[in-house]
Amino acid sequence: MEVVEHIDRRDLQALQAEKLRTLVARAWTDIPFYRRHWEAAGVRPDAIRTLDDARRLPVMTREDFEADLAASPPFGTFQGPAPAVRIHASSGTSGQTRPVSFSSADCSTIADLSARRLRAQGVGPGDRVLVALPYSLYIGGSIAIEGAMRAGATVIPTGTGAMTPSERQVELIRRWQVTVLCTTPSYALHLHDVARGDDATLPSDFTVRVVYATAEQMAEETRHLIDERWRCRTFNNYGTVEAAACCYECEGRSGWHVSEDAYLVEILDPKTYEPVPPGADGAVVITSLSKEAAPFIRCRVGDLAALWDEPCACGRTFARMSPLKGRLDDMIKLRGVNFFPAAVELALREVPVVGSEWRMTVDYPRQLLLIEVEPFSADAEVGDERAKLAAAVASHVRERLGIRPEVQVLGRGELLAERGESPVKVRRVVVRR
Repeated sequence: MEVVEHIDRRDLQALQAEKLRTLVARAWTDIPFYRRHWEAAGVRPDAIRTLDDARRLPVMTREDFEADLAASPPFGTFQGPAPAVRIHASSGTSGQTRPVSFSSADCSTIADLSARRLRAQGVGPGDRVLVALPYSLYIGGSIAIEGAMRAGATVIPTGTGAMTPSERQVELIRRWQVTVLCTTPSYALHLHDVARGDDATLPSDFTVRVVYATAEQMAEETRHLIDERWRCRTFNNYGTVEAAACCYECEGRSGWHVSEDAYLVEILDPKTYEPVPPGADGAVVITSLSKEAAPFIRCRVGDLAALWDEPCACGRTFARMSPLKGRLDDMIKLRGVNFFPAAVELALREVPVVGSEWRMTVDYPRQLLLIEVEPFSADAEVGDERAKLAAAVASHVRERLGIRPEVQVLGRGELLAERGESPVKVRRVVVRR
């Protein structure tokens, strides 16, 4: 464990306050985007002396950055003067793609933070890490590769299923005795399905002991399925292009430790932007304390979570963030019932004969919730078994969410074939208005 991970809380807050003051002063001088917004809010850098003073700064939203990009193409005025050696981008399913610059020092810092994650999950020298994430504008693939290398592990960068077919990935996992699989939760389940073929269980000659999951929300039931099917321990990780490698699970798997030496994380009321008590859900707002190029200062990233201040059994003193409750703009309101897509996934994972792939369509004109699933085994693809599976899913979702869906059972592999083999942020929700 790194020394900073069990730093005294008072020393940590003093370090954060010093970094915040330096960051705000630099942004006021060098980054027109922030100066413009702070002047409009009547805030000057000399007013920011403590962590509590950060609340004087306005919260930035996706719309603020998109407006800046539209007014000052192609990169906006929020990047700053630090020389960029790499540009990544937001990979959301809506809104304009947002370029984010990284300096050489930024890349090094994020590699260190990524390595910190892996070490906390028991990964290091002697491990072979297969990274089934794309090396692309999406930042997760590159930082996973660099973090594993910095942690002393050997990296096998296969990319997505579109880059290296899933059958080939499974062959490499088996033949090269891979010990760590780094991918999304949905692709980890898909690779298991490919590995087992028509059998009920995974062959015994696989050596995967850790699945490092990222890029998608992961319900606890999904984690249990990956653990069981790969005979491993699955760790959840959180980050965004604004806050790369900012949060990670330790071996206790009880919430995400926030790398507070590099990031200031606030949980605020989504409407008032006032702080909520520890343990209460709110909007996740992040400040990147150590980033040179394109720093993000009080940026609302769109997620809903809570911050826990209770000590962790592992001894780390960093605060922990809860698993995500959903995206602030993803809440579904249908027939008088409010729910997040994550709740649908949780319900589906509790039906053991449902396969790893699923999709939901929210049809507002018809007030209909359609859920498409694939069976775990070929036996459920025919006749009465298909009808029984549809009825079981509909009943369980109604019990969990309070709304009865229409359920369609597809053949195994249909959804994957339709979208193509890309494991990053699979779009599982279709909304028709």
